[in-house]
Order: sequence, then C-alpha cells, then structure tokens
Amino acid sequence: MNRIRIGVVGLGFGRHHVRTLANMEEADLVAMADLNPDIMGGLEAYAAGYGAKAYLDGVEMIENEALDAVTLCTPPSTRAQLIEAAASRGVALFVEKPWATNVAHGRELAALCERHRATVMTAFSFRFHPAIVKLKELVEGELGAPWMLNGEYVFSWRPDPTGWLWDPANGGGFFNENSCHLFDAICHLLGDPISVAAEAIAPMDTPSEHAAALSVRFAGGPIAAITVGGIAAGGFHTYPRIDLITANGQAHLAGHDHIWEQLTWTTRDSAEVHTLSASPEALGNTRYTDAFQHFFACLRIGQTPTSTPADGIRAVALAMALYESARTGRRVDVQHGKE
Repeated sequence: MNRIRIGVVGLGFGRHHVRTLANMEEADLVAMADLNPDIMGGLEAYAAGYGAKAYLDGVEMIENEALDAVTLCTPPSTRAQLIEAAASRGVALFVEKPWATNVAHGRELAALCERHRATVMTAFSFRFHPAIVKLKELVEGELGAPWMLNGEYVFSWRPDPTGWLWDPANGGGFFNENSCHLFDAICHLLGDPISVAAEAIAPMDTPSEHAAALSVRFAGGPIAAITVGGIAAGGFHTYPRIDLITANGQAHLAGHDHIWEQLTWTTRDSAEVHTLSASPEALGNTRYTDAFQHFFACLRIGQTPTSTPADGIRAVALAMALYESARTGRRVDVQHGKE
C-alpha cells in the first residue's frame, strides 16, 4: 500500500479526521459520509473540496468504494452495522472513542471484529503524542515500574444537554465519552485497573454527573488519584496533567488544550532533570496525526495496532465502575475482562 484509501463516516467529529488525513501523504481520502446533507455547509461541496465522494449512508459508502480503511466517528449505538460492513469486506477500522456504550456492548463489538478477523484500532490519540510515547519508554526502561500516579483532565467544555453523549444507551455519559482519553493514557502506563472508589457531581445542571474524583488500584500494585470533568474556568488551558512516581524516579507529563506537550523526569540516583518538549501539532500535523501514522504503518506490514478493542473495553469499564461507585458509595471492581 503506497497510499491508504480511506473513508470517513460521521463528520460532526470526523471533520477533524478529514483535516488530518488531507495533510498526510500516506492517505488517499476518497469518500466521506454523514446523515445530514447540510453538515459543514453542505456535504457534497465539502467532500468535493477534498476530492472525495459524498454519501448520506456510511454502509453504502463502504459497499461502493474500494477502501483499505475507514474511520468511524459516529455514536457507539450506530457502530455494529458499520463494523459489519467494513470487516466483512476486509476494510480496516479506525474507531473513535468511546468504544461502546457499556461493557457488554463493548464485548459484542469486539466479538464482531474477532469473527471477521478485522484489523481494528481504537482512536486513543493521546497515547501516540511524542511526550507520552517517551514516558512509556522510560517506564519500561530507566524509570522502572510505576508506583503512584496523580492525573487530571478538567476543562471548561460542557456538551449540549440534549446531545447523544449523555444517553446511557449511546454515549454513556461524560466520563465514558470524554474522560476516557485520560483513562486510556493512565492504563497505558500503569496496566489494568482492578478497583475504583469515586465521588461524582453535576453542579451545572447537566443530565448526569460531569465531574469526578476517583482512586484506582491497578493489577500488580500501582495506585492512582484522578480528577476529571467539564467544570473548569475557560481561562486555564493547562490540561491534561500526569504526575508519576516510579521505582527509580519521577516524571511530570504536561498538556495544553487536550494535547500532551512536555515531559520532565529524573531518576532517584541523579539530581539532573530532563525535559522533552514536543507538540504533536506542528508542520501540518494535528493531534490525530501520530495515531493515524501508527495505524497506516500497521496496515502496511500486517501488524495489529497497539490500541485495540480490548483497550476500548477497559476504558469503558473504568467509566462504568466510576458511575457505580459514585452511585453506591462503595469501592467496586472494574469488569473489563471477558466473562
């Protein structure tokens, strides 16, 4: 594959994918689909501006175009038929978060992918930013095993109360749809969460809670304290954030407007502090470019992407455990493994 022929389904969020793919030499953006013909000022004209064909139905697009891959940017409740259409034709899938509405739904979608032996990547773009890639390398190397983490992903955005995000049968709430980015990044560093104790609030009249503080225990011993939500003042842009203490050192991962931009770290046997500053948004790249580059590289060599449906289920399970703990006032187990 010299260039990956790809289509985008769902332009509400998918417009960010379109902009990213249009600036990647590896991608041939051939088609896009959305149910709304008036989206982006007119679907036909918008698609034509990128040299792509427009469709009002994602399944029809997949059935009619010769695609290597498709990116799904639709709500989780619509995913099964799109996955079936693509996977049954050998079309690789790049699936936006959240992976599913709940754990049972996540397992159903994963089983569908497995049945067709589909190549699937969950679109947790955070973990592919250079600063967190470096931190992962350090945890597996000179910094050693993680012991304790403090993480924060709190900002001012609050979705429309009528939006699909809040529907338990679709978006699964704020923590499932949005906080999952930080959940995945932390699990990427610490491993599998096994239990959660959480408190959650909804101080701004939203359909369900949109701010939470939780403590998480991970397999093998690491612990984390995490705050997430959409209750911040708009003037601050220094999010997300992770502070990590490990067996052989300490690290601070700093973000700006949803992007990991800087990593500082030191080891226990040294007074020297190292710094890596690397924004993923430079030279025509967006915050999604690194994830797509990984996806395309895997397609070329027939390799499974490192961000899998299992990772998607794990993030959903952590969000569901958060809700249950906040509701019951008890520490609860994180049910992300197969039953």
